[in-house]
This record gives sequence, C-alpha cells and structure tokens, in this order.
Amino acid sequence: MKIHINNKVITDSTQEEGDLFLLTTQNKKYYTNQKYITPKELLKKINTKFIGITGTNGKTTTAFLIGYILDKLGFKVGVQGTEGFYVNNHKVEEKTLTTPPIITTIDRVYKYDLDFFVMEVSSHAIAQNRIEDIDFSLKIFTNITQDHLDYHKTFKEYKQIKEQFFQDDVLKIINKKYNLNINLKNAFFYPLNRIFPTKLKGDFNQENFQSAVLGISKLLNKDINEIANIAKDFRGVAGRMEEVANKIIIDFAHTPDGMQKVLSSINGKKIVVFGAGGDRDKSKRKLMGEIADKYADYIILTNDNPRCEDELKIINDIKQGIKNTPYEIILDRYEAIKKAISMQTDEYVLLLGKGDEKFIQKCNKKIPFNEREIVKELKGKK
Repeated sequence: MKIHINNKVITDSTQEEGDLFLLTTQNKKYYTNQKYITPKELLKKINTKFIGITGTNGKTTTAFLIGYILDKLGFKVGVQGTEGFYVNNHKVEEKTLTTPPIITTIDRVYKYDLDFFVMEVSSHAIAQNRIEDIDFSLKIFTNITQDHLDYHKTFKEYKQIKEQFFQDDVLKIINKKYNLNINLKNAFFYPLNRIFPTKLKGDFNQENFQSAVLGISKLLNKDINEIANIAKDFRGVAGRMEEVANKIIIDFAHTPDGMQKVLSSINGKKIVVFGAGGDRDKSKRKLMGEIADKYADYIILTNDNPRCEDELKIINDIKQGIKNTPYEIILDRYEAIKKAISMQTDEYVLLLGKGDEKFIQKCNKKIPFNEREIVKELKGKK
C-alpha cells in the first residue's frame, strides 16, 4: 500500500516504489536497504488521541457509541472497525479488515486530521501487531467467549492474546465479569451498580453503554451522568439488534455468546434463521445449535458465508446441537428468510449472522445480499 504524507510517498511493500519504506513488525523480514521510517516516528508527530476496544462481542456498538458521544461534544472523531471507517458518523471509507494494517490507520489519521481515533482491536491485530506503536489514551475490554479458534487454536491462547493488550499503565475500562491477567494500574470496572436509560435493546447493550460512558467520563474528567445524558439518544449500529420491520430483527451475532445475548433479550416466541461461517472455527457450530435449541421456538438453518467449505457440512455441524426444537434446512438464505416471514404471526423473526453485510461469500465470490432490503421486499409482497 502507498500513502502520501507531507509530500512523501510511503509504502509498506518492498515491491512498490516510494520515498520511504514503513518498517513494521510484519514486513521487517522483507526489508533490504531502503530508506525507512517507523510507525512511531509518524505517530509522534500528531496530536490525535487513540481509543482501542477489544473483546469477542460488543466492539462495534461500543466504538460507535463513543464516536457519537465525542461528536456531540464537538470533537472531530474517526471510528474504524467492522463497518468501515467513519468520520463524525459519516462513512468515508469501506471496510478492509476490522483492524487494518498500521499503514492504513496512519493514513487515515493524517488524511482526516482527527481529535480522536476510535478503533476496534481484533485478536488477530494484537497477535500480528497491526496496532504497532499506537499510544492509546483509553483501552476498553467488553467480554471474551469462544471465537477465532481456527486461528488461535485454543481458548487459553485467545484469552492470552486479549490480555496482552492490557499490560501497560494506560487508562482501562474492564468488564468485571471476566477474570483477566492484566495490569490493574488505571483500571476501572463495570457493570456499575445502576441502570442507565438508553434506547439500546438488551442487557448486553447496557454493558456496552456503561463501558463507553465510564470510559469517556474518565478520559475527559467529566461527570458520568453528563456523558450518559449525551449518550442516551444513541440508537445503535445498523445490523446490530436492528428491527427492520415489525418484530423482524437482524443482528451480526455469529458466536454462541453473541447468539445467547441476542436471543435471551427477546421476550416472546422466536423464529430464528442462522448459519455459520465456512473455513472458520468449527468447534463453535454445535454450541450455536445448542443456543438456538434453548431459546428458539422454530429454527431455519441456512447459509452464512460458506466460503469454500461444503455448505451441508457446516449445517450438519450446527444441527448436532439441536435436540428439542423443530427445525428445517433451507440453504438458500433468501428462501430461508422468505419462509420465516411467511410463518410469522405474532412471533419475532431473528435473522442472525449477517447484520449489515452486503454480500454472501461463496469461495472466492462475493454475492450481493442485503438482508435489510430483502426483508423490505418480502414484507411488501406478503
């Protein structure tokens, strides 16, 4: 990748020409004798404050809520993560990775001249040091449950990677439900012994809300009630507990814990449509089936992003966890949603796994698929 900073062309690839080579942990083994600069040298020249959020679930909602609060306080703020890159609530760049390479982060900081840069920090990014030399002003831990074991191999390794992020003296906001081996200096804990008014649905979103308002109140040395009053009108992130039609909800939940949080927050009968990603952690699939079996009244198993894995193999893995709830398999996700809506009388229909994504990935093809628009289309036909 090439970026332009102060009339200099900077690249992180030895295959590209530039004035300076950005020397990082990831590419140093390819370095020969180019004139180079480090992320630290570039980042020390700016005044942007960085806020990093990590955890299995809740990163995106927490990041956007912090962005919302800082925007209301009059700051210029960027939010980087699963949904792409936003400046003061306006999308300016599409998603690459949840936490892209450091050169992308540096490019965005310089390009948009930000007061605050709020970023989701994935476990992959911590392990690969894609956050190299970033001097964070605030770090937030949301939660940890099983995910990404295709990469980290064991939950213990996954947890240790997350814990690495909290070994310094930086201001930290930590979910006290989890036993972490971290540096406790400048650490503050939630959930607090109170409930804040919010438009966000679900107990898990109350936790996300608390992490954001506690973090910003500590960072800016402001009263938490003042921050909570600003935050209370935040309506959430597209594709996260989003009611796209009457009692039809789409959510990005794609882990057992994510599904449990969403499904347990809905009171009433539930028709649940979901699948699991292919070529990813296979051990969570049966657990996802068990969660659906516990909370759903009817289940439709369908495609998520099968990638290059056999679609029926993924479904078969999931259904091992379904023991009592009636279910059917409809691989075509459009037809699965159509069937769920046709069945709906007074039940909730929950479409899980895709959220605000605009495609289904089958092997190396990304097939356009907008769940929100599909629901609107089908409801119009019903």
